[in-house]
Parts: sequence; structure tokens; C-alpha cells
Amino acid sequence: MPISNIHITHSKIKKNELTPNKAFHLKDNEIAIYTIYVPNFIELKSDLEQFLNSTEFEKANRFYQEIDKNRFIISRAILKIILANYTKLDPKKITFEYRANKKPYLASDTGLFFNVSHSEDYVLIAVSHNEIGIDIEYSAKDFDFESILFDVFSNDEILAIQNTMDKKEAFYTLWTRKEALAKALGKGIDDDFKFIPCSSGHHTLDSGLLKTTKNWQVHSFDIAHHYLATVAFESLPTITPNLVTYTIPNIMETLIEMTES
Repeated sequence: MPISNIHITHSKIKKNELTPNKAFHLKDNEIAIYTIYVPNFIELKSDLEQFLNSTEFEKANRFYQEIDKNRFIISRAILKIILANYTKLDPKKITFEYRANKKPYLASDTGLFFNVSHSEDYVLIAVSHNEIGIDIEYSAKDFDFESILFDVFSNDEILAIQNTMDKKEAFYTLWTRKEALAKALGKGIDDDFKFIPCSSGHHTLDSGLLKTTKNWQVHSFDIAHHYLATVAFESLPTITPNLVTYTIPNIMETLIEMTES
């Protein structure tokens, strides 16, 4: 029976400031994660709009809430700037194709994979040479997470949450792991979602469940107070990944310099 191996853990990831020409070459087994704190970029929104095409403008204008519109414009423009540095393309000419599961990809560069996640004030962009998924969640005070436990977690996972001192943190840790792996797999939140493992340790699954025989690593990490995040990527469990985070600078001159590198 074909199987997939999944290794799940919590990792401490060093945070770095991003400078032009310093962080756009993926080393062996490197996963680059770019952090955007949206409020820091609101004043740059009109400058960042220049990187969006007409279709993206239309999508931005369909958002009812101004905060959602701003976040889309900021994150889409910076995503293009990041990918332009890897591909050496003009960021204004970067376009995205979409798989059946609506996961975007670059048709012009099949060797570069990326994924985006946002929650409240933060956006994370993960880049890799292999399939990847990322998820960030804000630990909302008023969210009744216990009402959905039996819909998305196995019995063992539910017990682990219920037997933990900080149940909400346990919930979001396990949830982001499931979500990140589901995004890496190109799956939605379907009937199989509760069977995707999220407990720390090594898991061996029937590849029929994941619809792939690939192997995966899943790493939870800290971003900011009240935020939890996880990145999942294709990799053998025996390989030690190089996980690096970069904080995107909120200086337009620096961002423009990146597009010209």
C-alpha cells in the first residue's frame, strides 16, 4: 500500500530584516517566509497599486470592507515584488494561473512554489522549490472554537485540546497545522479534513487519503502576540529544513529597489 510520511513539530525560526539582493535566492532545503504587518503599509497603498493589473483592481473593488480591500492590494503587490526578484520578471507583468482547487501558481516558473495566508493585521507569504502551504490565525477572544471540534479533529486530537491548560492556543496550533498541510496538498476543508494529522510527531498515512505519495514536513512557529502560524512543505522527514522569515520593510524606495535588482 503506498504511503505518505508526515513529520509535525514546533520550530523556532530566526526573524530577519529584508534587504535588496540578500534574500531572493533559495538555498538547499530553504523555506523563505515573508511577513507583512498590514497597518505599516496603509500609507503606501496608492504607490503599491501600480503593480496590480485591471483584473486585480476589479477584485480589490469587490471587497465590501475597506480593511479587506487594503490588505488585498498590499499583499498582492508585495507578492509580485517578491516573486519578481526570484524570477527576474517585471512585477507588473507577473500573472497567476489557478488550479482546480483555486491555488495560484506561476505558469512562467514551474520550479517556484508559493502560498499566501492572512489573518487580521498580518499576511504571510511562503516560497519554496517544492509544494508548500502556509496558514496564520489570530486567536480571537470571542471565537467559540469548541463548537467545531468534532467536525474538524479526530478523537485523540480533541482530547489533546481538552486536556491542555490553554485550550484556545492548542486549538489554533492544531488548526493551522491542518490548514497549512491541506493548502500544500491543494485540498479544501472537505470530509477528509478531520483525518489530516496535526499532532506533533511522525505520522504514516495511506496515500489515498492525501491523494499523493509525497512526504511532508509541518512546522508551527510564532509570529506575534495572539497569532499562530504553520508552514507545510514537501520534504522527507529526515531532511533538516532551513526555515527563514523576513520582515518586509515599509519603505517604498526600498521596495522599488527590490523590483530593480
